[in-house]
Amino acid sequence: MRLERDSTILWMQGRDDMHKHELIKHIGSIEQIGGIREFTLHSGKAKGIRAIEINTGCLRFTVLADRCMDIAQADFRGSAVSWISKTGITAPQYYEKDGANWLRGFFGGLLTTCGLKNIGDAFGDQGLHGRIANTPADKVGIFAEWVGDDYVMKVTGEMRESAVFGENLLLKRTITAKLFEACFTVEDTVINEGFCAENIALCYHCNFGYPLVREGATILNVPGAVADITAPIHKKQEECIPIDFAGETVTVGIENADMTALLTYNRNTLPDFVLWKMLGEGDYAIGLEPRTTALEGREIAAKHQYVVLEPFEAYQTKLQFSFISK
Repeated sequence: MRLERDSTILWMQGRDDMHKHELIKHIGSIEQIGGIREFTLHSGKAKGIRAIEINTGCLRFTVLADRCMDIAQADFRGSAVSWISKTGITAPQYYEKDGANWLRGFFGGLLTTCGLKNIGDAFGDQGLHGRIANTPADKVGIFAEWVGDDYVMKVTGEMRESAVFGENLLLKRTITAKLFEACFTVEDTVINEGFCAENIALCYHCNFGYPLVREGATILNVPGAVADITAPIHKKQEECIPIDFAGETVTVGIENADMTALLTYNRNTLPDFVLWKMLGEGDYAIGLEPRTTALEGREIAAKHQYVVLEPFEAYQTKLQFSFISK
């Protein structure tokens, strides 16, 4: 076995002819080379959070069951690709919904889910980016098994956003990866389990950081005028840049001299996109944000840009994260 340096998703050259039984001859347990493990965080504001680490052998990422099944740390071939903010991981009991206080629990991570009743600026009884990112998962399931010659790792969970006399929205999430592959998928279904139509909005805040994001790296498949990445800039303010794409399937990403990170999604259910460039000192990150609308907060309501779900109607989305080494 030797490492394959130029493949999009495969870790080992010759893996196609190394079937399940041949691989098992070389190892005592899958845990030797990858797999899934559960643990609980015990320190500071993260204390008590249930976490699930998925390790494909070349790609490792942490799913936070108590934070909407969102993804915190991620590394590819031992090099960090996600951004973790100065707040660090915070448990849902520290959520502050008023105004922009959502930012006090915004750990970043490879994925933070925004919604379900609001994305963007706070308005009315909805705080910045909504409540769902601070909602613990119920019915968490962990699956790791051979399917033919593929060792498939999958985690599932359900998050409910509801109120007496109010909405009853269910977000069902499935995250799937395979041993030896440098990619994984996040599949969501939002279901209106109430008896009245409900307005929803979704934003997938996908956050990439150093050392993937560094001076000289490039944001892929966006206009050249906004594609550059500089070194951290003193007192640099965030930029939120709406970008229009053509076609049904969109792939965006970040590339440096060592690796490429790609995010692929479908515009049928996530028609809009915002590029978040935050190149300030200490808050140094690039956010790739597929969304149901590029509008925010009060503007979504004013211009009727919600997705409207009728009673028991479902809305499905899918993201794929892929990584390539050079």
